[in-house]
Amino acid sequence: MKTLLLILAIPLCVAAQAPASSPLPATNEPTTGTITGKVVNEAGQPMPGASAFVRAVNASTSRTTITDSDGNFQVSGLEPALYTIGASAPAYTTIPSDPNTPPVYYRIGDTARLELVRGGVITGMVTNALGEPVIAVRVRAMLIRDAKGQVVRDNFGGSEQSTDDRGIYRMFGLRPGTYLVSAGGFGGVQTFQFNPYDSDVPTYAPSSTRDNAVEVSVRTGEESSVDIRYRAEPGYTISGTVKYSGTTGASVTLTPVGNFLPAGNVFQAPASRGFAFLGIADGEYQVVAQEIASATANPPVFSLSEVKTITVKGASVGGIELVTKPLASVSGKIALEHSKVPECQGKRPPLFQETVVQVRRPAKDAEKENSPFMRIFGFSATPDQNGAFVLRNIMPGRYQFDPRFFARYWYLQSITIGGAAAATGAKTQAAQTKTDAAANWVSIKFGEQVSNLTVTIAEGAASIRGKLASAEPAPGMSLYLVPSETDKAEDVLRFFVTEIAADGTFVLNNLPPGKYWALAQTNADAQTATLLKLRLPETAPARIKLRKTAETQKTEIELKPCQNITDYKLKF
Repeated sequence: MKTLLLILAIPLCVAAQAPASSPLPATNEPTTGTITGKVVNEAGQPMPGASAFVRAVNASTSRTTITDSDGNFQVSGLEPALYTIGASAPAYTTIPSDPNTPPVYYRIGDTARLELVRGGVITGMVTNALGEPVIAVRVRAMLIRDAKGQVVRDNFGGSEQSTDDRGIYRMFGLRPGTYLVSAGGFGGVQTFQFNPYDSDVPTYAPSSTRDNAVEVSVRTGEESSVDIRYRAEPGYTISGTVKYSGTTGASVTLTPVGNFLPAGNVFQAPASRGFAFLGIADGEYQVVAQEIASATANPPVFSLSEVKTITVKGASVGGIELVTKPLASVSGKIALEHSKVPECQGKRPPLFQETVVQVRRPAKDAEKENSPFMRIFGFSATPDQNGAFVLRNIMPGRYQFDPRFFARYWYLQSITIGGAAAATGAKTQAAQTKTDAAANWVSIKFGEQVSNLTVTIAEGAASIRGKLASAEPAPGMSLYLVPSETDKAEDVLRFFVTEIAADGTFVLNNLPPGKYWALAQTNADAQTATLLKLRLPETAPARIKLRKTAETQKTEIELKPCQNITDYKLKF
């Protein structure tokens, strides 16, 4: 069985619980450390012999180990950094995390609990119009929605297998969710192996086109039977050339218009005549090329072409020309602002190697992303020892910046861009007006080299641990903190939200000192349900409404620098 990996092989990550909290390190930071963990199945039972890996953010390699008889693992000799952790085992799979939830990072000294679930199975038989078995035809299962019904925007949940001499196929270890199953055609990835069915239009179960294919439900540990009557319908060809600047060739992706999963990926090798997609049905498609401009960089640096729309109607389409262009970059720095308040002296500052700056796009823009390479490689950067960082491979579009750091008594004070000379391409522009990049989208074009992004992290953060004063909290409650001081009313970084647990408890950390209105609400507005959504530029009207509502409640909290409130009682 072969997983559809869109040309690039990537380690399989599991959804993990947040790392266990560890005590603040001593002033002298350790040079190396250990991350430990446990791998369990869906019933919570330990999984001995599972593979576990630990990989530093933006690193090209990972450290892999095997769990012991109790499902435990340990990776030692790790330098201070932010790490992602994953696990895998034969016939098991992962439950992907919510794309709207920030990724979980681990540091040395943390302990992780990773869960794998037994994958589902899709099996069946492929026959021709006479009912005879079709032998050695490639059958593909493509995940389109996860177990919660959410649309899946990558095809790493898919699988492929050829039929045996009886026309039977069987794919196991599949993520729970909803699949489309097809036989024949060029498929989702170039295999460099000839197959007599490659030039046919894929036949979708039970014997149809992609538009009216039957959706197959796959559940954990269960088997679904899906037979296919092969149509043997000849397809057309889409072909062309990619003009690229490097020497490594280029990858080309073909995606049906209105669909998010590619119909195919091919590679134009150096000195070759071009690229070609086989077995294409009538319809409208979008094609885009991507080139690895620098494979030695970490992460690799890409160039991308403009997206072209192609219509296939009763004939093959050729002569397409795609030209790759450099993507944009954003350079900046992390600035630490220390406090002179006595209560804040001697507190652990953020470590640059345990800090990451990520970018995020409007959800609607991300949904239109045609390049699987860009969906694979998230835009993030770790600062160097001086706090400088460079975000590469930035697609044209609008962006916000999301710094993640780990230091209890520090808070995110501001994110600004501009204010000094900025280079664009080979030219240097005059000083820019400083823009609040936390409250506004930053527009970026092809090939731009944007500089002067400054992320200021200030010392003096406070925290609150508390509980609702009411005896029985309503389900689905959220706690908001909004600035009560007039001069802070539009500071998006002073708005916070957290879920209130079933027992009525709540926790808020890394809070800027100052005065806030506290507001507990049930059935929170979807626009403001998470911190990421609450701080979006288009959510400004909702923030104004929240602040007005909170002001009428008049539940004010004043937080002093480095103050920890541990027994706060919130009236509701």
